[in-house]
Amino acid sequence: MKLLSGRAAVIERVEPTEIEGTRSYRVPISRAMGARDIAQSVSAYSEGISPARRNPIGEEVFYVTRGKGVCYIDGHTYALSEGDGVYIPPGSVYQVENRGLVELEIVSVCCPENDAEVGIGSSFRAPQDTKPFRVVSESNQPAIPVADRTFKLLVNQDLGAQRVTQFVGVIPPGRAPMHYHTYEEAMYIIEGQGRVWTDERDASFTTGASIYLPRGVRHCVENTGQSNIRLLGVFHPSGSPAAAYDD
Repeated sequence: MKLLSGRAAVIERVEPTEIEGTRSYRVPISRAMGARDIAQSVSAYSEGISPARRNPIGEEVFYVTRGKGVCYIDGHTYALSEGDGVYIPPGSVYQVENRGLVELEIVSVCCPENDAEVGIGSSFRAPQDTKPFRVVSESNQPAIPVADRTFKLLVNQDLGAQRVTQFVGVIPPGRAPMHYHTYEEAMYIIEGQGRVWTDERDASFTTGASIYLPRGVRHCVENTGQSNIRLLGVFHPSGSPAAAYDD
């Protein structure tokens, strides 16, 4: 982990260190490394169904970076594919199933961090029950321009989220001005390479790295490569990715 100003950090990709049934995972961002409320995990699901989980108080959002599968949320079935964002409300019981031979990789963020209940009984709904809107595809979302960058909103109030906003951002080569946000943010680099700058320190990152930004820490992200950076951002409390301050 590379520490920056004000507890900001870059955490490079490593192999999963934890196992939970068909799920192997690591937790780059959490209270253990200095985060306040936000927790990010990167999980690889092998073939089969994972144990049922429930967050008593935390809102959780998924983003599928690789593979296909199914997510069961409160007994309803949702197909998953690369580029999908998923919203799991507090108190919902969920499981993930990988029906293929390729690992299903999911980046998850939970706010606030809580002790999830694992291995609890799952529930199933009758087909005629109304299925809540829980999954959104990145490919169906409009690109919103901000200066020379764009972002696509995935999970926000439209899916019922109250605490978190999830988006995918695209950053072309170059460096943005220094700024800060009023929210706490967890990023995941889907593809690309660059450098995070803060007032006192900076650090490089590559594909698969996580970036933690506390509230109020001045920073900017520079794309040092030749192609666009694609990053997954989740922040708490909910708001707009375009909201930034430079004074």
